[in-house]
Amino acid sequence: MVNHSALNDFVTKSGTNEPVSLDPNDLLSHHLMIVGATGNGKSTSLLSLVESLQQLQQTSIIFDATGEYRHIPNAITYTLGEDANLDFSELIAHDAAHILGINSDHLIQKIATAIESLRIQKNVIKNDGTYIKINKKLTTFNQEQQELSVFGYDYDATLLMSQVIQEFAVPFGDAKANYDLLGQEIDHAAVRAHWGELLSGQSRVGQATLNRVFNMHHHTNVPRATQTDIFYILKLFSESRSQKRTLVIDVSQLKTGSAVSRLVLSLLLKKLLAIRTASTARFPITIFLDEAHRYMPDNQAQLNDTGLFKILREGRKYGIYSVVSTQSPLDIPTQLSGQFGSVLIHQLNNPDELQQIGTLKNMTAYRHLAVGQAILKMYRNSHTMLVNVVNPTTKHDTASPKFR
Repeated sequence: MVNHSALNDFVTKSGTNEPVSLDPNDLLSHHLMIVGATGNGKSTSLLSLVESLQQLQQTSIIFDATGEYRHIPNAITYTLGEDANLDFSELIAHDAAHILGINSDHLIQKIATAIESLRIQKNVIKNDGTYIKINKKLTTFNQEQQELSVFGYDYDATLLMSQVIQEFAVPFGDAKANYDLLGQEIDHAAVRAHWGELLSGQSRVGQATLNRVFNMHHHTNVPRATQTDIFYILKLFSESRSQKRTLVIDVSQLKTGSAVSRLVLSLLLKKLLAIRTASTARFPITIFLDEAHRYMPDNQAQLNDTGLFKILREGRKYGIYSVVSTQSPLDIPTQLSGQFGSVLIHQLNNPDELQQIGTLKNMTAYRHLAVGQAILKMYRNSHTMLVNVVNPTTKHDTASPKFR
């Protein structure tokens, strides 16, 4: 009898080429890691699994750092910076600061107050430009703060660095000081101490790509292409079952592997988890993350705050299951590698990589796997099987150029 809820077109038994029927709960519900040296079939495995899930009408999302997956069949693709954006005004100050290359705790605090000031300027005072704090009465400011709670929260992020300078407003340092005002002069010495970061932030604010990706302008007179809020798309897709379609979120407008690219991918994963946490929907969502190193922070001490860490640790209880590919299991820190219940191993060449995956301790043929051949171990099953991954219909050319 055919199991119509099983994955029947993903792998076959090596040697006999007999189709293997896999229970997706055993394969995916404790996350799946796909590993193997370049050119041995990781991308093929990922795409074959995507197509198999489409056939079962299961919801899947590909977070695409390079743009390699935007043209796969039966995909709904949104490209950040083209037809979609991640609205900068929805970011918390900590994330906004890091996107602008600002890491100083003191400046991050100033970013937070600057965001509030710009929101007041746009939504309460309803004027363009920065919010001037020099000679602003405290009573007036407090009233405007209260009024902000009933107005919109968007603002013109391109003014953020200029507004940060206003946040250095202080009273006079002599008997003329008036403590009923937010400030009477700018503390220029303090501004000078942070000038390098401020200049870096201003440079990023002025970048056309970041303006498109983050929808930084909120002027009605600034022409721009129609874009959809990617958070809205994530919400729609995570609350309605897929009909043989895959959502692809392409972030390739940002430099692949850059700090901003990694942060954006992390924000998207966190948002997906937050949406699912607040929702009553519990049908499975399988997310695909190609090349794990693209999701890792520069500083491993920050790992616990990344979207990938949170999804792997908390996603299962909300029906979010992850498929992560990597050239080497050493790319995945030990605090993450233990979260994967299933593993699909293509050829590995480094003995240190084998020690990272206990599954291979007693295997002797790992160096002789053919392209597309792999060792599969699933959750709650101590046995491994040698399989061939079924070629997907999708063409995905990742081979190195050849000499002619």
